[in-house]
Amino acid sequence: MNIYRLGTVPEELYDSIGGKAKGLDMLVRRGFEIPHGFVITDTENIDDAAVYAAFDALNVPQVSVRSSASNEDQSGVSNAGQYETYLFVNRENLIERIRQCVQSLHAERVTEYARHFDLGSAKMNIVVQQMIDSDCAGVLFTADPNNGSNILIEAVCGQGENLVSGQVSAHRYSISRKNYRPCSDDMLSAEQVRLLYDTAKQIRTGFGEEKDIEWAIHDGRLYLLQMRPITTEIIDIEEFDRDEDLSKHLFTKRNVGEMMPGAVTPLTLSTSAKAIDYGMRYMLAKAGVYPSPEAEQPLRLISSISGHLFFDMNLLYNMYARVGIANPQSMNLSIMGEYHDYPPIEQPFANPLVRAVNSVKFMRYVLSGHRAMKRFDQLLTRVHFADTSSYDELYQSIDANIALLNESLIYHYASSSYSGSASSTLYQILDPYFPDKKEYQSFLSHLLSNIPNIESADILSRLQQIASLICKQTPQAKVMSAEQLLEIVHSDPQVNQLYSAFLKRHGHRCIKEAEMRNKPWREDELPLMNYLRSIIHSPMNLSQGDEQIDLRQAFAFIPKPVLRRVAVAFAKRARQAVVDREYTKSRLIDIIDRFKTQYARLAEMLVEAGLLNDADQIYFLTHEEIGQLIAGNQTLSSVAVRRRKAYAVQEELTFDDIYIGKPIADHCDEIPDDGLLRGVPVSNGTCEGVVRVIYTADDANQLQKGEIMVARFTDIGWTPYYSVVNGLITEIGSSLSHGAVVAREYGLPTIVNVKGATKRLKNGDRICMDASKGTVTIVA
Repeated sequence: MNIYRLGTVPEELYDSIGGKAKGLDMLVRRGFEIPHGFVITDTENIDDAAVYAAFDALNVPQVSVRSSASNEDQSGVSNAGQYETYLFVNRENLIERIRQCVQSLHAERVTEYARHFDLGSAKMNIVVQQMIDSDCAGVLFTADPNNGSNILIEAVCGQGENLVSGQVSAHRYSISRKNYRPCSDDMLSAEQVRLLYDTAKQIRTGFGEEKDIEWAIHDGRLYLLQMRPITTEIIDIEEFDRDEDLSKHLFTKRNVGEMMPGAVTPLTLSTSAKAIDYGMRYMLAKAGVYPSPEAEQPLRLISSISGHLFFDMNLLYNMYARVGIANPQSMNLSIMGEYHDYPPIEQPFANPLVRAVNSVKFMRYVLSGHRAMKRFDQLLTRVHFADTSSYDELYQSIDANIALLNESLIYHYASSSYSGSASSTLYQILDPYFPDKKEYQSFLSHLLSNIPNIESADILSRLQQIASLICKQTPQAKVMSAEQLLEIVHSDPQVNQLYSAFLKRHGHRCIKEAEMRNKPWREDELPLMNYLRSIIHSPMNLSQGDEQIDLRQAFAFIPKPVLRRVAVAFAKRARQAVVDREYTKSRLIDIIDRFKTQYARLAEMLVEAGLLNDADQIYFLTHEEIGQLIAGNQTLSSVAVRRRKAYAVQEELTFDDIYIGKPIADHCDEIPDDGLLRGVPVSNGTCEGVVRVIYTADDANQLQKGEIMVARFTDIGWTPYYSVVNGLITEIGSSLSHGAVVAREYGLPTIVNVKGATKRLKNGDRICMDASKGTVTIVA
């Protein structure tokens, strides 16, 4: 038997003394504070006198006795919890506890664990340390296993053994290594969180690998109790996040979160999202903010945060410094649909002449928006892909068309800018007349309702016609399954004629339609049949465009005739701009759909060639990486596997829609004391009903007539369910979002930007929503 004071173990013994003793010895050598103690090796024969002498030298009343088997806490497997640990051990029972710890080497659970992992035989060493009667304790991960870009702190009151043994749940603090944000609660103070955070960074830097550390705090002092390698696979959900200080940036999911809701795959990030970003950079270049779209780095205006897309408003605010007619609040209205405080402008202000010239440039760009539809139609004729059986040639063909995808976003944002500028100008004209901003939003929603010829509204109209004909032709349609309805739409000549016309115009649409991984309705018809089933079970009267809005009468409250005429003119422009914007959005998705088809073809070729394990892996590589894979980089297939696991975690994350600083997932404000949830009214009306929270199409298929749909977002793919529900509540949206546009056309009370709605409201809650005031009340 040998005894070594921790911090003095010969390094040549590190391979035999077990991971626990080795980790503690290394921590002491690098200056970290651990409870004083010693390690006993060669424990086959315990020398009681030597052990008592070592205990007495510690000069402490109690110690902890822990195993440090030679196969414990290794990089491959941890053996965590397999051997015995004893706390609050005094001198009288010290030897007994040591012997019990040694004997646990032969416990049945240990033998089974070793056999399962093929560990072979092991030797037992014992660590004896000063017992820390901790105020709080826990585990510190230098890399959060579910988000490798974060440091994870888990804490409990009292002893950390309560956490390790699974007896209590921990308070969790997952904090970005790139952007530290102060946080605290009733468990840990902000100072304690920061101390643990800094310690994790120091350990990661000092040891060069990810570690799992047990810790305790007593009287304000931090003690490290154990350190071992992290043995689980670490998932990095922030792989594509920007590595810079974002603490003063304003981020919003509005607008881009409506177009590309939820997490996006790496392929989508490098194609659809990058094209959106390019369209914005092109707009700023045309306004004189940058000399060219390439002058600003890609994926900065549209930023990925844990796989979710946000606008970085700071880069848009730079227009204010360069364009005389631009101002931050107009941008807030155009993008976020409301006024909002904004951070300091980063760019220095240009001289008045430059700002005036750039104002003219920007107005030319905005006024080009009404020509975007014609340019889009011309662009569609230029998109061609190679008809080839060579995956290399097909990739080159896709790559050559990426420039046209970028160009499509130029036209879409020209149309959107035209729409947004008309609406924001109208907002500013009317703002002085509406002290109550909720009433203001309600009035604006009324102005933008009953607009004829809206592309997205046509989807529901056509599906209603198909459903009506099916019911007329087939009386038993209400009891048919989606599969049976699919047979009817293909076999009945009259129904098929309507259905074919629908697919020709809208077959490229779907839920999360800008996501390359999501199949269009044309290729995945069962979701459409589920929509038809919902419409058949809950028919609604189509009233699109029936009520004509008298704009002159609507603005009768404006006393000055000239200003009243200006308001009417901009209202007409704003209404037509909604139609144009919806049209260009449909054409944009048409182009993206063509890329989807080609990437799916390419994926099958790469699987056949043995470069991918399955076709779905292609969506977890960027466009550029697919080219590298074809060029011979075989490691990328395993990268795709890892990213697919990360994507599953990203999909579960939820965010608020506006942040100052880097967005943090799963933040949800408490319900106010008055019990009301508040949001932005975008389609007027009041209703009462039972809540149905919707995350997926399968959830939506459960909707019952008269329920109120609560969702994180809505896009074009949710439109058919509007015939079923009495009201709609979303966490993201604006008066110009596609869901809001369609809801107004069908008189569906709708409130958007209700923070945390999908968490605060549960299936079965009965609520009353007032979509004129933007309030939601839980009735029962």
